[in-house]
Amino acid sequence: MRHVHLITAVCALGCGGAPSSPDGPGGRPIDAGTVDVPGHAPGTPGAAAHGISFYHLADPHQPANTRSISTPKLVTQASGSVIVVGIGRGDNTLFGTQAAPVLPTDSRGNAPYEQLDTMHPYVPLYPESGTATYAFSAARGGTDFQVTASTGQNAKGQLDEVTLVAVEVVEATRIQAVRWREVTSPPLTSGSVTTTGPATLIAFWWGDGFPGTPQSAMPDSGFTPIDTNAGEVDSFVQCAVAVKNVTAAGTYSLTWTAVPEQGAQLWLIAVQ
Repeated sequence: MRHVHLITAVCALGCGGAPSSPDGPGGRPIDAGTVDVPGHAPGTPGAAAHGISFYHLADPHQPANTRSISTPKLVTQASGSVIVVGIGRGDNTLFGTQAAPVLPTDSRGNAPYEQLDTMHPYVPLYPESGTATYAFSAARGGTDFQVTASTGQNAKGQLDEVTLVAVEVVEATRIQAVRWREVTSPPLTSGSVTTTGPATLIAFWWGDGFPGTPQSAMPDSGFTPIDTNAGEVDSFVQCAVAVKNVTAAGTYSLTWTAVPEQGAQLWLIAVQ
């Protein structure tokens, strides 16, 4: 279908200021701790620590004996956060099954993560590949917090391509709504989520084209891009992540603009 670089961004509670471009190879420089999530009012949900890791297909740097991938080390709240995880795989059999999913884990022993919705293959271009999302509420956290997912060999015996993203939401208690949509050509407009009050919205763009060309994917509707690997080349699972803190009940969506134009799987998750 379409890594080993690690990209990280960490933010304390209540910070603000949107970046001019997302973190990642296509939006350099990497954060190295720079504030880049939107601010939120105390007592309402807010996006906080986040990070992305990925392996290319048959990546020679992928540890052959570990069969796992972890996010960068994040500094999260000591307790009470909601952790949202997105995973894209070249071989979707490595997700397990809906009845017995292979769930992510983390360095604080929070378990089990809940699968949100179901795994979705890329149809029609890459039906053997797919994406899925997970969450854990009231998570234990702290310094050096990492989320880990399994890796493995695909049906051709290659070490599979995989992308792993984690986003912390502070001052939140639950997943309010999840919407998935696959769009094969622009406009890349997500499904809509409805909140009953203040919430943090997390949007994932999983592009389906041009693995040999540096790309970009940017959101509208006031979403702040926070992580991406879209500027990479060669076979990998393309991803971009954006967040928005909303202050009132409502129905929300967004449209991504990708360069070059392509289709994508689009997830939108509301955390309250």
